[in-house]
Amino acid sequence: MKLFDNANMDESLKWLIWKISPEGTYLAVLPEFIPENWDIKEIKKTLLKNKILNFDIAKIEAVIKDASGQVEKIGPPFELFEENKRRYLHLQVTPMQVRFSIDPSILKTDYMVTEADVLFSLAEKGVVHGIDYDTVKKAVSRGIYGQEFIIASATPPIAGEDAVITEVLSIDPDVKPYVKEDGTVDYRKLDNIKQIKQGEVICTRTPPTPGTPGVSVYGTTLSPTPGEDYALPTGVNTKAIDNETKLIATTDGFLYRQDRDICVGNVYVVQGDVDFKTGNIEYSGDVVVRGNVNADFSVTADGNISIEGFVEAANITSKKGSIFLKGSVFGQNKANIVAEKNITADNIQDSKIKVGKIFKAWKRVYGCYIEAENLEMPLDSQIISSSVYFKGHVRCGRIGGKVESVSEFVYVNDEKKQFKEELQSSNELLKKLDDAINALQSKLLATPSTTPELKNQRQLLESQLASCNTSKEQLTSRREKLLNLIELMPDKDALISAYTIYPVLKVSIFGLNKEYKQDLSNLAISWRGGTIKMESI
Repeated sequence: MKLFDNANMDESLKWLIWKISPEGTYLAVLPEFIPENWDIKEIKKTLLKNKILNFDIAKIEAVIKDASGQVEKIGPPFELFEENKRRYLHLQVTPMQVRFSIDPSILKTDYMVTEADVLFSLAEKGVVHGIDYDTVKKAVSRGIYGQEFIIASATPPIAGEDAVITEVLSIDPDVKPYVKEDGTVDYRKLDNIKQIKQGEVICTRTPPTPGTPGVSVYGTTLSPTPGEDYALPTGVNTKAIDNETKLIATTDGFLYRQDRDICVGNVYVVQGDVDFKTGNIEYSGDVVVRGNVNADFSVTADGNISIEGFVEAANITSKKGSIFLKGSVFGQNKANIVAEKNITADNIQDSKIKVGKIFKAWKRVYGCYIEAENLEMPLDSQIISSSVYFKGHVRCGRIGGKVESVSEFVYVNDEKKQFKEELQSSNELLKKLDDAINALQSKLLATPSTTPELKNQRQLLESQLASCNTSKEQLTSRREKLLNLIELMPDKDALISAYTIYPVLKVSIFGLNKEYKQDLSNLAISWRGGTIKMESI
């Protein structure tokens, strides 16, 4: 048989001794002739090159490794692939799958497609993984023509799981300590706070997994998408340990959130009043005053301040946190209460209040000067004879009382100031552009194009001049828009909402003033179309 004569066999594989007879195919391998760098893939490649349909590469490899020198049967007689069948076998091969169909035009011929033909075609394409032999058999044995089958599929990769942050302890964002009768903090009994000890685990991090690789139909690795990683929410007085898988407290204290971070706070407790016995209080963390804050004293803290008793003509300042006033405030027109975040009070009068975010009074505000982003009070609350300067919105119950009083609400917004500053910058830049344009035009008039060098200089000057003119057009357009914005500020809906209004209420929005001297209810005050509008809620 001439399947593997010298013309067909690769020179490097002449050490394989084949014998093909009607009873089968045999192979003998002499150990002394086996090269050190023999490769079963090269043998398979040669068999495919010679269009052998029915070789068993595993048996061939076993015989080579055994190298007994004896002739060993490796399968039935080799069969050759009929090249003319190729036109009727349609394979669409991608790394993820192989789609196969038999062209119906084969019915006009005497050819019969066999399983061996299909498997040979797959081997030629390098497909070694995920072959569905049952489907191949079905497509061939049932003579299904023109229908497409998926006869090989990749094993898809499995994406990794994301990191998981698990909070071992519950965390209240408005944490406050429970204060015992003697003024100390009892961490065993909580009042809206989660107690924690130094070294205690706050939360854990389960690292992301890399995912499970898949296998393409070619037998190559398909890389998975690894899970996304998340860092522990490390905040003040906390530390990540055990390869960033645990977050612990580095001190005794209480838990609170700072944006995404989890922090441990410490509380300085004043057992009684702030007076001559304590002096002024200044502390880097949070402060709890169990008693009152007397006149002419101050409480200053970087964190939150909670005052259980009343406040007189005192100064209360939270540099980075909020202020909680549980008793009444009698400011005597001398009290100054300042917080970067929020201020919450029950009753407060004759005080100056400045808050970065929200001022909230549950009951009554009288004779106060207030600066806040937002003012929020419930429907049964009342604000009388007060001035409110706000940047966001006002939501309140009653404004004024049965006896006529004057309250003033002023919408303070930096937009107009920003527009004016931008307009000034635009005017200055326009002047510089005009100067540059005049200079370029003068240079152009003085530069002839008599030589190539001068011609290049003129082209450069013309390009610069065109660029300056374009910039001037754009800046002029923006300047016109700024002028319109300064003259007519953008609409703002429901800046002030109130359940009841008693006279007199003065409102100022973008410098325009309006007074309401009649009883009103369910009122919303907006800025629309360059004027103050009153609408029913």
